[in-house]
Amino acid sequence: MFREVFADEDPATYVWDGNYHQPWEPAAAGAAGAGAYREVEAEDPGRLAVEALVRARRCVCVAQRWGGKREVMYTAFKALGDSVDYVQVCDSDTRLDPMALLELVRVLDEDPRVGAVGGDVRILNPLDSWVSFLSSLRYWVAFNVERACQSYFHCVSCISGPLESSVAPGRATLTPSFLPPVQVHLQVPLLLGDALVLPALAEPADALVQVVLP
Repeated sequence: MFREVFADEDPATYVWDGNYHQPWEPAAAGAAGAGAYREVEAEDPGRLAVEALVRARRCVCVAQRWGGKREVMYTAFKALGDSVDYVQVCDSDTRLDPMALLELVRVLDEDPRVGAVGGDVRILNPLDSWVSFLSSLRYWVAFNVERACQSYFHCVSCISGPLESSVAPGRATLTPSFLPPVQVHLQVPLLLGDALVLPALAEPADALVQVVLP
């Protein structure tokens, strides 16, 4: 399906039997979980293939060993490296306003302290069911109350995955440091991490602003 949708963009696909980190090893984790996730060597064939494709092709789909949402996001940011200035993330069912990306990037350009920015996300079919209606209410509160209040003080704690843009990790003004792609609790990996990981891709001191698009 990916090839069909992006047929005019010379798409590329790659099946990676690994990812950027070694498999979870509880025995090697120790009491505090240190060392359980080690990044693969720079010469890893899969890593080299993924990075080459991502930097050479416009549309790339990578199927990798499951490691949770954080691992997927880590792969995208790490593979892009310093080849781009910004990284834009959205869900597969997100429909973007024609001006959305321009508005997101404008905020990043205007203030070098901003490491990431998010947009207003709404449910397109709020009246189809109780689930969609309640989801719509929750989204409205999240973006127009919670994020709006936090952005007033430049301290948004979560950049939501359905629509966000951030400065690329390799950008000169920011240190390309990453949180581990998996959090550990009692030596057990927590794979269902959410977008709270994104602000950590920037320096801890960087301001994170949430904007509401018209």
